[in-house]
Amino acid sequence: MPTLLQNRFQLQKLLGEGAQGKVWLAHDQRLDRQVAVKQVRASSYNAAQTKLASRLQHAHVVALHDAFDAEGEHWLVFEYVQGQTLAAYLKSAGRMTPSQAVDVAIGVLDGLAVAHAQGVIHRDIKPQNIMLDGELRPRIMDFGIAAARGAQASAQGTAAYMAPEVINNLPVDAQADIFAVGMTLYQMLTGQQAVAGESAWAIMYRIATQPIAPPSSIESAIDEKLDHLVMVALFKDPRERFTDAAAMRDALKTWRGEHAAQEGHDDRQSTLDFLLRRMRHTSDFPALSQAISAINKINESDAERLQVLSGVILNDFSLVNKLLRIVNSASYGQFGGTISTISRAIVILGFDTIRNLAITLLLLEHMHNKAQANKLKESVLRAFFGGVLAREIGRKAGARDMEEVMICGMFHHLGKLLTIYYFPEEQQEISRKVEGGAKEDVAVVAVLGLSYDELGIGIAKHWLFPDRIVNAMRPLPDGMPREPNNQNERLRVFANLSARLVPLVGMGANEQQKEMTTLLRQYGGATRLGARELQDVLRSAADVLYSHLSAIGVDARSSVFLRQLAKQNARDLPDGKETAHGDSLEESVLHNDTEQRADIASVLSAGVQDITNTLVSSFNLNDVLRMILETMYRGVGFERVLFCTRDAKKPLMLARFGFGSDTAEIIPQFQLDTTKTGDVFQVALERNLDILIDDIDAPAIAERVPRWYRENIPAATFIIFPLKVGERMIGFFYGDKLEAGSLKFGPNELNMLKTLRNQAILAIRTKQAGG
Repeated sequence: MPTLLQNRFQLQKLLGEGAQGKVWLAHDQRLDRQVAVKQVRASSYNAAQTKLASRLQHAHVVALHDAFDAEGEHWLVFEYVQGQTLAAYLKSAGRMTPSQAVDVAIGVLDGLAVAHAQGVIHRDIKPQNIMLDGELRPRIMDFGIAAARGAQASAQGTAAYMAPEVINNLPVDAQADIFAVGMTLYQMLTGQQAVAGESAWAIMYRIATQPIAPPSSIESAIDEKLDHLVMVALFKDPRERFTDAAAMRDALKTWRGEHAAQEGHDDRQSTLDFLLRRMRHTSDFPALSQAISAINKINESDAERLQVLSGVILNDFSLVNKLLRIVNSASYGQFGGTISTISRAIVILGFDTIRNLAITLLLLEHMHNKAQANKLKESVLRAFFGGVLAREIGRKAGARDMEEVMICGMFHHLGKLLTIYYFPEEQQEISRKVEGGAKEDVAVVAVLGLSYDELGIGIAKHWLFPDRIVNAMRPLPDGMPREPNNQNERLRVFANLSARLVPLVGMGANEQQKEMTTLLRQYGGATRLGARELQDVLRSAADVLYSHLSAIGVDARSSVFLRQLAKQNARDLPDGKETAHGDSLEESVLHNDTEQRADIASVLSAGVQDITNTLVSSFNLNDVLRMILETMYRGVGFERVLFCTRDAKKPLMLARFGFGSDTAEIIPQFQLDTTKTGDVFQVALERNLDILIDDIDAPAIAERVPRWYRENIPAATFIIFPLKVGERMIGFFYGDKLEAGSLKFGPNELNMLKTLRNQAILAIRTKQAGG
């Protein structure tokens, strides 16, 4: 593959690959600008339609700049648009609000209306071909491989968005694009495709022959009129659909105007939507939202959920650091401070414990870092204490799933935290009203249009929290709650009692005693806790809070709230300097800056010890392999690490799982044909050699790097550690970095990596022997 085309376009990196060809990021040396260059397969290229597409100039269309033939291939040069595809957005967010989805569809239809007026049909409208900028404005990609109106269709496109007439090889018209927009709008509204199947042919058969359920059958928030508009676009007979893109656009605009008017009467929904819009425009919230949503999306029944959770956490060095310090603190002292990998933490403490601790720490760190923050800091600490209190109440009451109780207790304060963080002016107005004598809950509704609880619940739903946690965030009605009959009711009672106990900190003795008496009367029956038990809960919660804060380096002496809490419990405050508990975690956590050689060796050594501790007891083989991968990943600072094994039916070595950048996309492409000889992977496996490739383009090695690797793996240096058990080569560990020459190992570090490989062999042998 040439890197310079037409002596002008310098190919820089592969952006993606679809049915019609590959797309590269390139630098236009003549005009000094970034462009997207598409290498188009001959079967998808039509010179006449490329000419038509080049004339399309519209705010919602990615412009086609140039077209040429080079190296026996067809090439198209498009405007390069920064942002993300609609597919990527939906993957992280799940779905859009009806208003957001309709706004995107209106923009797409606006662009299509112009194209259709010039006789160009797109033929492959889908989320992957729609770019979104930071304001969620859409841009249609891949005009230039389109069809003329009325042209005979071959079954090209993407199955899940293909109109019945395309499937049946009938003439293509604008209604085919309208059908695809309808399918895309359906997915934006519901978070799932309108038609699914085990294969592309199964999907096409269902589209062509079976009715499609309305989107409201999946998402009840979709109103009847919008439901109808989507279904009109999805009629199987193109004559029954909207007459053209402009007609569908105008119908959606009418709905949008009516819906906006309706929202004007619904202050609560309006405020929630406004907050979400402001959040998305900040630099930090999208990452927080994506991380929490990714954790919440992990299916309870997912066999690989340990892998998914570990991967999400390992993307954040700071989160890894803090979480490992927490699980090695005195609060979890029964494990002796010896947990040095996230994978082992999940195995030892349980998936739910680590998941909920991760969410708690994500929110704590996000809110704690705001520059304006004294009031915010105090509120965050109160919320954190509320979570710990809820957990201690649950523990005292004999409940299970304590970390989930902690989430519920902390998230009872979410609405107020978000208001302080994102609405500082509104929060100041609320404070002025309270200082003027208004009750806080009344002032909040007067200023925001909804309560803190409603705001927090709305965001929790947006983050895909399960119903049991959302329900626990709801305030209990006045009076004495009944004794809970199930876990959902227990979560709600414990979280509400915790929220009522937090304000006791800082109260005078008489006022505190009066409030405690009220709480005992209200909650005593539901929790079976008396005055002594509640005092014990307050003391133990304070101890746990100080332990957690000390572990993550928070100086408690700088907080008014924590000083009041210490005074109430007659104890000294920790200074935020981590106290040793067993082995020091400073050796086990890789920071985000450049590490010294000794630090890398220490991380690897701690991982080796972690795995040794696991191997002496009953273990799951995949868990051990993940611990080894994680130790390699964090210790060396690889871009990605993979574990590969033989395919049971074909002569292939396949990547099974891994950690690092783009592993979900790379794993399906990482396939080594074991029948071929001569490349570096074959040499490593045939000779059982540990091989480090310093630079894949070095003259002595370039021909030995297989083509599949160059086309799919964006790394210039890598290392292979084969796994040979007995006389059989069963797989290998792989690690890489982006820049040539960036993998450097001292003898001690290399020995540690080999030890990790040998531990994998020992674990496999143990399981083969029935251990």
